[in-house]
Amino acid sequence: MVDEENNCLAGDMQFEGDEIEDDLTIQISKEQRSIRTKSVDPEINSLYEKWKRGKLILQPDFQRHFVWDSKKSSRLIESALLSLPLPVIYLAEEKDGREYVIDGQQRLTSFFSFLDNRFPDGKPFRLTGLEVFTELNHKTFSDLDERLQDKIRYYEVRTITILSDSDPDLKFAIFERLNTGSVPLNDMELRNCIYRGPYINLLKELSEYPTFKNLIGLKDANKRMRDVELVLRFAAFYHATYLKYQPPVRRFLNRDMEKYRFISKEDANELKDAFKNSVQIIHSLFGDSAFRRFYLGDAKDPNGKWEIKKFNASLYDVLMGTLFDIDKNQAYASLDALREGLIDLMASNEEFIDAILISTSSQDKVRTRFDLTRKVVDDILKYYKSQPRCFTFSLKQELFEKDQTCAICNQRIQTIDDAAVDHIEQYWLGGQTIPENARLTHRYCNNSRSRKE
Repeated sequence: MVDEENNCLAGDMQFEGDEIEDDLTIQISKEQRSIRTKSVDPEINSLYEKWKRGKLILQPDFQRHFVWDSKKSSRLIESALLSLPLPVIYLAEEKDGREYVIDGQQRLTSFFSFLDNRFPDGKPFRLTGLEVFTELNHKTFSDLDERLQDKIRYYEVRTITILSDSDPDLKFAIFERLNTGSVPLNDMELRNCIYRGPYINLLKELSEYPTFKNLIGLKDANKRMRDVELVLRFAAFYHATYLKYQPPVRRFLNRDMEKYRFISKEDANELKDAFKNSVQIIHSLFGDSAFRRFYLGDAKDPNGKWEIKKFNASLYDVLMGTLFDIDKNQAYASLDALREGLIDLMASNEEFIDAILISTSSQDKVRTRFDLTRKVVDDILKYYKSQPRCFTFSLKQELFEKDQTCAICNQRIQTIDDAAVDHIEQYWLGGQTIPENARLTHRYCNNSRSRKE
């Protein structure tokens, strides 16, 4: 089965096979069931004053902007005038004592805007579409008589506050269940709500790194924080290493957010350096083709091709998670060989292909793809100086410009990335990696070549 690694990052980009986030329910043990709440019935005026003093955060950056129209907001005010009960408003307490609205933002924004006589965008809030108090249509709060103003000010609403010392996993699960808007928050948006602090700010900062945005195909910040989530994926594997990865992905990422929520400056700088090191090397290796598969040709059509639209999060994980500690000078000296080796891995190694496409969040598949990628990189960097196995890109380019005919099938090679420089006398038999022992072939034809020639 295909599961949960890759999801849509931008409107014109698709993720291959799986979603970035898995949809597995976080398992909470009986020992972990620790959630503390406080239920009260404050008056609207009390919440309004708390908001004015900065103690109630009405519109933190994890929440969407105010989206109700004037008619919907007006009918809420009418409900208060009619003393009708409203749904519970949920808040989350932070350690600094402030409370954040996690469900009820639109309702509270409507109340507070009416008290202020204007909506958040500055437009006057005049009641409209009232069906009972029709005489109040087109009136602002200031236009009402004191009796009606007091009815709104002292209208009581039920609030339930999730206290700061509640279990993080259970807190995440509760936030997810309360997440019932017309466009529900995704997991990264929920993390942005739960784990506010220096770490989430750092992840956002790194997501704005120009070279990274170029690699993932974004010009502007992603509205659903998919770019930030990709940075978190790198950070989680960087901190824990793939050897300590345990599914589901959601919990793996949550654990990293929780542990490094108040990250130290030293750890933040180390993460920045590692992230940028991977991004710069990958940009030099693949440019716009980064994190996309290269498909091998077949017997019917030996020409291979790059995937154009589909972003593969599993490829992203292994490339970012393998190259972060590679010396850039050594990588650039071996750039051609690294590119050839990695393209061949994703195009020809069936075990690797399986590990980036099927059940990708399983522990075995994660370890398999990291192990295979690390081996390719280590072998190239270890032996490149003494006797390289791969020919240089400049030689391939020279052969390609001279004659684009495959030396094995005698058909035209369409793109240089689909070309392989093959040893005439095979490398494993002692053939040297020198121009005199080189010929140009399709990758498919080269891989199909009999080892007994």
